[in-house]
Amino acid sequence: MKRLIFLMPFLFFTVSCEQDSSDADNKLSSLIKPNFSYNQDLFKCNLVSNSSLIGLESFFSIQANKYSSMSKDNGLNISILFPENNENVDNFLISIRSDGNHIAIRNFIDQIKSDGFEDIASCTFSIYQNKALDIIKNINNVIDNTFVNIEILRCSFNNGYNFGTFQIAINRYIDNVDKLDMPYSVSYIEDNSTNNDFMWINSFYDSSYQTILLENWINKKDAAEIKDEFTENATCIDSTKYKSYRLF
Repeated sequence: MKRLIFLMPFLFFTVSCEQDSSDADNKLSSLIKPNFSYNQDLFKCNLVSNSSLIGLESFFSIQANKYSSMSKDNGLNISILFPENNENVDNFLISIRSDGNHIAIRNFIDQIKSDGFEDIASCTFSIYQNKALDIIKNINNVIDNTFVNIEILRCSFNNGYNFGTFQIAINRYIDNVDKLDMPYSVSYIEDNSTNNDFMWINSFYDSSYQTILLENWINKKDAAEIKDEFTENATCIDSTKYKSYRLF
């Protein structure tokens, strides 16, 4: 069965484009900036020798009340992401969504370390506070969002393109996705360390989302045209699928 191409229609592509807009158009489009609404940090982790996912789950369960209180008091949204289709999981991501509260994140990290987290896993706890926004968030009818299917794409704008030029394709994409009537959200995360790199995160809240996409999106004319618009603007380096579990 061929790999499913998800809603973001530029999975694993590499396209070369010539810049065909004028300098004036580029300068104007560069003035259009994302309306960022929160900050996102993703920490890469690996289980240490002789530890297990059971031990990881037990660690957070034992300290659940304390960590839940810390996250609630400081506006932190904390999840753990496990790679999909991997029977022997030894790596994962810790996702922390915040309102620019660098100190609160540092305090949470220091606290779990103090409680013995490093006996379970080793993480790269570099706090970047990347700016982010939810481009789409159609989850009003979602009863339980504890478990979410997530796809993270790492992308770069092509030479001469930016968020401003990307905006037209995004708006058309939003209009078409709304017609699917599927619980789904998209997050756009800008890499603070570069001018061109960003992450695009698809979040699917319906277990039958693959069927919905195959029947209502993949073979549509609009999907192909939007894909072309996206590939003109950006190139995605890779895509990784995860099962996300909301901790606190």
